[in-house]
Amino acid sequence: MYRKIISFCGAWIGARYIYRELIFPFFFSISVVTFVLLTNFLFKSVDRLLGKGLQISVIFEFLYLNLAWIIAMSIPMAVLVAALMAYGRLAEDNEITAMRASGISFTTILGPGIIFGILISIFMMYFHNNILPEFNHKARLLAGDIYRKRPGLNIEPGYFMDEIPDYSIYVKERVGDSLRKLTIYNKDSQSVQTTIYADSGYLKVDGNTVLFTLFSGEIHELDLENLEDYRRTDFEKHRIAIPVDNLMLERRESARRGDREMTIAMMRENVEKYTRERDKVYSKIQKLLENELDTTIIYNLEEIKKLIDQKKSENLLILSDKAAKAGNKRLNSVYSRIKGELNLATSYQKQINKYEVEIHKKFSIPMACIVFILIGAPMGVITKKGGIAVPALLSLLFFLLYYVFLVGGEELADLLIISPFWAMWTPNILLLLVGIYLTYYAAWEHRALNFSRLKQIFRRKQKTIKPADLL
Repeated sequence: MYRKIISFCGAWIGARYIYRELIFPFFFSISVVTFVLLTNFLFKSVDRLLGKGLQISVIFEFLYLNLAWIIAMSIPMAVLVAALMAYGRLAEDNEITAMRASGISFTTILGPGIIFGILISIFMMYFHNNILPEFNHKARLLAGDIYRKRPGLNIEPGYFMDEIPDYSIYVKERVGDSLRKLTIYNKDSQSVQTTIYADSGYLKVDGNTVLFTLFSGEIHELDLENLEDYRRTDFEKHRIAIPVDNLMLERRESARRGDREMTIAMMRENVEKYTRERDKVYSKIQKLLENELDTTIIYNLEEIKKLIDQKKSENLLILSDKAAKAGNKRLNSVYSRIKGELNLATSYQKQINKYEVEIHKKFSIPMACIVFILIGAPMGVITKKGGIAVPALLSLLFFLLYYVFLVGGEELADLLIISPFWAMWTPNILLLLVGIYLTYYAAWEHRALNFSRLKQIFRRKQKTIKPADLL
């Protein structure tokens, strides 16, 4: 058993040969993919960099800081290309056949590739947690200094902004200067809790004052000392002026970090913070349900609506007209309060999911390097193509498939449809199953894929098409 582990890890003469075959295409692929992505990024950013009178050192710093996320994308793809090229060349030159004929099993031949993938994965975990967040943070700050023509707050859709003292602001969407679906929550008031919802609005910074202009919304005010004292105000247009001392200086010195600019420890702290806030909201909803509706915990708005409608019908049957009208008015107010609190709880849960998605992503993307070895190595043996063309094409297809699943899973997690764990690990699991099948196929079937047969089938289909069929 000990000898098998040692041989699997590469303690045999051919293992060093396989390592050398992996290293060159790996670094070559990183260089090519990084160059392509960096060039594409530069073309997209050139219109924002020109005409700013920037020093050449600032431009190089801007590109250097953005290299981090580019490298984070290029390394997994480079691992897949390296595995395809290395094992494809060994199979094409019949070196794999010679190794197996000498009694070396396919799993032993695959061992150096897996060890290579594990080492890259360990490095990537460190890179994603310690290096990438800092580079992303500095890149965003520098981009803000370059792009910004006038003072303003850095509001990002889908995140709570806590830069304004005593207030927490959530914006679902931003189109230019227009903000959509705003929630402004007065979080530190000890006497009255104020929550403002608006369909749209915009903000302006005037000195040390933040001016919000909101359209089509509601203001909910709740007396924390007397929960029965509740007011709701509808508005078509509403303005808020929030004084903030030393806004610009404070914002630049303590710039908020996005989820992709945080380490795992930082995101864990935010998850705990928003979990506490969400639980506070649920506690308020529970008290409302127990005091006003005399029921157990229900967090489904449709069920609450049905229960309130039932109570209103009972009031019309049992109470006098005046008492029923007053009771039903109170029930409508309770429903509005519960609806507002549930919306706030949902916003907190979305924020929690965003951070948990990024936490899982810091592990799932590095682990994909091992999965890509399990796909690339047997695929290289099956195709017997050691050049750059076929490995590059297959790598692009598999990587695009992985990326589509990853982005799709992230969107579903943000919408609270699936959990962050399954959102980030499902692509790895699916590709792992493909890799296990390919490994089994390469180990036991000993057949190579014949691409010429596909060309022959395609030509036969072309010949069978008659001109009359096109009419």
